[in-house]
Amino acid sequence: MMVPAAVRGDGVASLDVDRALVIGAGSSGRAAARLLTGAGVDVVLVEERAPRSDTEAADLAASLDVEVVFDRRANDVLDRGFDLLVPSPGVAETTPALLRAEAAGIRVWSEPELALRRYPRRVLAVTGTNGKTSTTELLTAMCVTDGMDAHACGNIGIPVSEAAAVSDPGATLVAELSSFQLRFTERLAPHVGVLLNLAPDHLDWHRDLASYRAAKARLFAAQTTTDWAVANDDDPTTVRIRDGASVARRASFSASQEVEVGVGLRPAVGGGTLVAALPGEHHELLPVGALSHDGQPVPLHRVANVAAAATVALLAGVSPDAVARAVRGQVPARHRFETVAIDRRGVRFIDDSKATNVHAALAALHAAGPAVWIAGGLAKGVELAPLAAGLGAVHDAVLIGAAADALVGVCEDAGVTAHRARDLEEAVTLAAQLAHPGDAVLLAPACASFDQFESYAHRGDVFTAAAHRTAQATAATRPEEGDR
Repeated sequence: MMVPAAVRGDGVASLDVDRALVIGAGSSGRAAARLLTGAGVDVVLVEERAPRSDTEAADLAASLDVEVVFDRRANDVLDRGFDLLVPSPGVAETTPALLRAEAAGIRVWSEPELALRRYPRRVLAVTGTNGKTSTTELLTAMCVTDGMDAHACGNIGIPVSEAAAVSDPGATLVAELSSFQLRFTERLAPHVGVLLNLAPDHLDWHRDLASYRAAKARLFAAQTTTDWAVANDDDPTTVRIRDGASVARRASFSASQEVEVGVGLRPAVGGGTLVAALPGEHHELLPVGALSHDGQPVPLHRVANVAAAATVALLAGVSPDAVARAVRGQVPARHRFETVAIDRRGVRFIDDSKATNVHAALAALHAAGPAVWIAGGLAKGVELAPLAAGLGAVHDAVLIGAAADALVGVCEDAGVTAHRARDLEEAVTLAAQLAHPGDAVLLAPACASFDQFESYAHRGDVFTAAAHRTAQATAATRPEEGDR
């Protein structure tokens, strides 16, 4: 939480900003513009794309009470005398306007930084390469189950500005924060912040991997000794980042072992138990088997997400009972290692469309067992070669999209037979033909979806529909004599 000098009794603070340039007309940019105009700031909103209609610019300007400039780059209007820039998450850190602004000493704040300067609130923050949304949703459920006035926001879909503006001064914001949002923060200081994991990603937005790591470290940089900084004991990189960036109290989570402060796993036959170690108290939370909602084995990354959310919740004052009740009551979100169909041979069709990078795909491959792997899309500038190490249980791969050529090389390195498909529907049909009884057909693309789909959710929906058709067709097929 950030506490500016001038905070009114209604939990609103002054900004000391006269004129601001907001870059991007998406939900984040619109939310920032509304906040700024409400604070009495003169705002220009610039959008690089052309307007979709003749009236879009005028309608947007009227709804936000700001000047709107479409079909122009931010760099083209930067000379008009701004003392603040607020870039939308899609605006890369190497964008000329941001480089010029930083060189000229003009402040650059992300939308969450702006929101929390205007509306100081207690913040529980989640970041990492993978698992952010699942962990944020679960953490919010834990808080609400315990009666806390908690609001999920940030990269999860609701801008922090909107959640903060409608919340009471004593509310808690549970914020999923991407590296894009953290990159331009100065005072953002979560009461409890957790770094779930870290692996190469978004190297088409950041200058390099060091810049990506530095952005994630901003989660801890402004914390004080009364805050908590949480890292993943199973991922040494997160521990090093936390220990190098924060003066806050330290806690951990683990999906493989017990931890000194936080939530870890007490291993046992059948999966073990999640246990909490807090200052002066210990609790058994729930058995790992309780995390399964479909009778399938619980993937390791699901255990890690639950342990992370539980750690943050307990440190924020949520009761152990509410933590356990929230976990038992929550059905995992769509497109996250979701078994969407099973055919008569026992072949499971698993939708992990949310696995949009190498780290997430490796987790899915590890959890799936023997599989036909469907992968491909936009690689976002990330090296795909590390995927070869996760293909030990994969006997065939069906590749789609822009990264197919690179993934063929990955499969060759791993000794996996690679096949190409024109689209995802064809890939599902071919994968089902290649699958052995009891295998998984696993969609874990390791890539973004935007070469062929509107979003990872759209891609997952297409996979699910194709899997249902394929599984039903298999069930309707008369078994051969030897199969009876």
